[in-house]
Amino acid sequence: MPREAMAKTDPAPQPTLASQTSTSEPWVAQDGRRSGSEFVENLGRNCVGVFSQDNLQTFLIGTGATVSARLLDDKSQRFFGGQRRAKWLGDTAEQFGRMRFVAPATLILYGLGRASHDQTFRDASYDIAQTTILTAAFTVAIKTSAHRLRPDGSNYRSFPSGHSSNSFAWATVFNHFYGPAAGIPAYGIAGLVGIGRMEKNVHYLSDVVAGAALGILISRTVIRKNDEPLPGTTVTTGGLPPALRSRPLIQASIDF
Repeated sequence: MPREAMAKTDPAPQPTLASQTSTSEPWVAQDGRRSGSEFVENLGRNCVGVFSQDNLQTFLIGTGATVSARLLDDKSQRFFGGQRRAKWLGDTAEQFGRMRFVAPATLILYGLGRASHDQTFRDASYDIAQTTILTAAFTVAIKTSAHRLRPDGSNYRSFPSGHSSNSFAWATVFNHFYGPAAGIPAYGIAGLVGIGRMEKNVHYLSDVVAGAALGILISRTVIRKNDEPLPGTTVTTGGLPPALRSRPLIQASIDF
């Protein structure tokens, strides 16, 4: 067979990962389910997903930790309730976890994420927005049902700690998308927020542990559900490590 004919019958080379992630091509977002038009629908899916069987192990661990912490409530309250041992920590934690700080921070992150070309940041900011809304909703619902008096007697919204639930929820999202380099400091800050709430004498130890467990459970649900591809699509970015997922991809396959 002539060499010219053989050249014509050679199959076209398949695109490689490098060609799919080339930064020379126009950037196209690969959000999958994490799109603005799907935000409310995803919020509903994630709310229902909190009660899925996938969360049973996390729920049981969190419940066990909360029950164990309940045994130390009196001792921790006596330690923190007698005097302000770290006033700066309690006051800082109180401001850090208030909705007047959390809500604007969430909106700003979401807006920056929608405008960003960093796919990892787009996904993380989207999940933070959904996690914050759901965490606040579940925390308020449980507080109303539990009707537990705070250690300082100020009101009956002690259980669980909303500051802790939101702090640990954010830390879980950071850890998922950016690994231990971001996750460990984020969890450390979340832990300090919980300690600060006890130092302020507005929460028992079990309130903080329950809030942490709730935040982790909800954020894990949001991440898992939002990672699911839309019906009829295959998301090519899901199996890539964060370092590659942050690079712009220009190709996605769609199966009909």
